[in-house]
Amino acid sequence: MLTTGLPWLAACSVLGALWVMAASWNPERGGGATALRGVLGGLAALATAFGAYALVQAAGADLSWGWLSGGSWTAVGAAAGIGLIEESAKLAGIALAVSPPRRGHRRSNVLRTAAAVAAVFAVAEAALAMRGASWSLALGRAALGPVAHALLAAPFVVVLAEASGVSRRQLLLRIGGALLLAAALHGFGDWSIARPGWGRLGFAAALLAPALWLFAWARTAEGVPVPVRWADGSAVRTR
Repeated sequence: MLTTGLPWLAACSVLGALWVMAASWNPERGGGATALRGVLGGLAALATAFGAYALVQAAGADLSWGWLSGGSWTAVGAAAGIGLIEESAKLAGIALAVSPPRRGHRRSNVLRTAAAVAAVFAVAEAALAMRGASWSLALGRAALGPVAHALLAAPFVVVLAEASGVSRRQLLLRIGGALLLAAALHGFGDWSIARPGWGRLGFAAALLAPALWLFAWARTAEGVPVPVRWADGSAVRTR
């Protein structure tokens, strides 16, 4: 049985809703506004990516999976293009969706909104790209895609979260560098997964690098909403 019609769209809608709620929920302030911004930002990111792909295709370059599995330079070029388009689209969606910072809650706002945007982008992408695939493969892509897309966006999400007190010029330079890093990780991951044998290890490495870096940043950044279990055995608190 293949993923077609309303059952597939319903499954993606449920997965997307669960991810958005999990990403945006805040036990102190709820998460309705963040969830709504995440949905709108994710749809804006998807529309931006589709517009960019349409422009590239009109220019005579169709960035398809066949290009990734083709010759070496063709595959590298396609991977770089896909990474730059999709990460730029997510950056645009997140920047549009992030609300004005509340006192003391900027990092929390940015991280939760970015995770919700990435979830919507990933599930919507899977809903379109995995039509006609087997249910096991398609559900796995839709269910885990939000994690991959959120991790790949981590470099510029952290820059946005730490934007307070930074001049506009410095912020633009940092965002530009972080975007190139995210695009490179994305491109390397896509290029790797198209390679037989070791490709899955390369893809895992592309996701593990930002995950470890994000964990280290969260451990040192004051005020980041990371659960901490205190040594005395008391309940988990959030700092």
